[in-house]
Amino acid sequence: MPVGNFFVDYIIYVFVFTFCMSTDLNFSRPNWDEYFMLAAIIAASRASCVKFKSGAVIVKNKRIICSGYNGVAPGVPSCFDLGYCRKEKAGVDWSNKGSGHCMATHAEANAIIQNHEQDLTGATMYCLHFPCNECAKLIASSGIKEVVFLKHYREQVPKSEEIFAFSGVKFRKLEMDYEKQLKLIEHVMKATKE
Repeated sequence: MPVGNFFVDYIIYVFVFTFCMSTDLNFSRPNWDEYFMLAAIIAASRASCVKFKSGAVIVKNKRIICSGYNGVAPGVPSCFDLGYCRKEKAGVDWSNKGSGHCMATHAEANAIIQNHEQDLTGATMYCLHFPCNECAKLIASSGIKEVVFLKHYREQVPKSEEIFAFSGVKFRKLEMDYEKQLKLIEHVMKATKE
């Protein structure tokens, strides 16, 4: 499901504005990679899957163009609506991606679909997981030239790397200090209390 730019922009604005207004100099601002990955994490919080959360943001010239999270299309009952995971109920192994039981669209695909106004050529995608083969095809076809991710899926996706290599899409794993980010968020949240 796509996340409206207003929502992500507002959350980031509150986060950064509150942080910048802080007089506690023991905290440092997140670097650009951390900042955009935090936006992808916020997008993932909207995921309609009860078992798996994923989010993505597409960035160009240090501006978030669009974002997405894994979820069903409008009108399709989500796992939250149903009260169960379709794959789990059917007894399908999670590594079986093509079973047809899951009706969610991946975060990366939703972020690309959400873009209506900008050319993605040369953009960077920040996503929580290394893209699957289908998302890698969409990423390469859209003109995105770099993918920054936090972790690999449990199963390997060697075709994604091959697709990226042929199409000139760079990819790299971002190492984030989770404790630092949690302290930063806590610091910002405390500063917003009345």
